[in-house]
Amino acid sequence: LNKTTRMKFSIVLSLSLTFLQGCLAFMPDTAKRATLDSQTQIAMFFAEETPKKENTAANKFDPETVDLVSSQNERYINMVGAFLVDNFWLGSMHHDVSGDISDTARRSLVIEQSADLQEKYGEQMGLRTLDGQILSVLDAETKDMLAVVTLKSTLLIGESVIESERAESIAKNAVAALSPKLRREYKNASIQKIADELLSEDTKAIALVANLAVGSSARGRGIARYICEEVEDLAKSWGFSEICLIVESENAPARSLYEDKLGYKVVFAIDNDDALRADPATGEFVEVQVDSLVMKKSI
Repeated sequence: LNKTTRMKFSIVLSLSLTFLQGCLAFMPDTAKRATLDSQTQIAMFFAEETPKKENTAANKFDPETVDLVSSQNERYINMVGAFLVDNFWLGSMHHDVSGDISDTARRSLVIEQSADLQEKYGEQMGLRTLDGQILSVLDAETKDMLAVVTLKSTLLIGESVIESERAESIAKNAVAALSPKLRREYKNASIQKIADELLSEDTKAIALVANLAVGSSARGRGIARYICEEVEDLAKSWGFSEICLIVESENAPARSLYEDKLGYKVVFAIDNDDALRADPATGEFVEVQVDSLVMKKSI
């Protein structure tokens, strides 16, 4: 079995056994420690079994009522994958997926999404040159997942945002080309140091926000803004003074959040950019062409 096939097989087993298996090890943020017992994990994964709070004016978001959680744990990442499928790919206003979806098709989408997250943000042997992390917001009482976002460092070459796998390869090859003495100097160097000192003048390291999603029952309460501000603090801790993202030009709700509420500015446009859509009939992600905008803000 190749790496991707093994990862998907592992995810299928993990999803099947989530109901039965024990504690999920969450990494705490500096302000709060998120602790979950087995019952809580089951409630998180089988979200339909947990009563939802009504989204009323009296239920406006209060940071004291949530836990900010991050982990490389496989079960946690699978839960994030399921959350993204339900609340982003199938449940966002922009994607507007109509019609019913079978359990089989949904499961296929969750496996694909989780495999991608595992590869980019999960545990692995050896150190990554590029930082990457998933953040999620959980209701402190029910442990329902309310929102997720990811942050990763990568490279910007001219006006091209480089996929993290290729950026990792570029950085490692640049270090490998050095003499043995210099290689030791850059062995554990940050991507910023490698980009500034070893790569071309039109190459810079960036912190890239992606995969922002808020649960349908939690929208309109300020949670998206809260988690975006938390991810900005994370980028600062990695040594970045700017943070970037890519948004589809026609995604009006997302653009309103980023531009009007969070202060992002458009840097350049990408015509006929590659993007994905979930096909509820087949349970597959299909590639489409869209116009996108690269935005950034100082932090």
